[in-house]
Amino acid sequence: MKTWEEATDTVGMIAGGLIPNYHPDLSTARINYVFVSEASTKGGLKVMGRVKKLAGFLEWALEGDYVIEVAQDMWATLEPHQRTALVDHLLERCKGEEDEKTGEMRWKVREPDIQEFSSVLDRNGAWHSQLAGFVSIAQKVNLDGLLQE
Repeated sequence: MKTWEEATDTVGMIAGGLIPNYHPDLSTARINYVFVSEASTKGGLKVMGRVKKLAGFLEWALEGDYVIEVAQDMWATLEPHQRTALVDHLLERCKGEEDEKTGEMRWKVREPDIQEFSSVLDRNGAWHSQLAGFVSIAQKVNLDGLLQE
């Protein structure tokens, strides 16, 4: 049976270092950080974390705009730089935009820039502009350095 517990002192602490530098639109977002005891699966793959946008009663009851949920069993296997990358990824899913009329922040959950299968990339290359842009950035990344960490 899955259980949940607060993760503010771990996940939230990492997020606190990332938000001012990379996610300033989230500086006023009320984010609840929680661990779930074991990862869910989607399409046969384990889900390390997820973002839930709160609305209505849940927004009021939890006094939050988002819940960032991290699978504790997966978290335990990650190196510190991988934990930071996971939290960064989950924060990137959260998006705040100021309403021009009211000045209030509107919170949304956004999808990653691309969704593709490695086999399609292998067979067809960067066949659309979003994928080409992603591949261009990936080619600049020092993979050897990342893998050695």
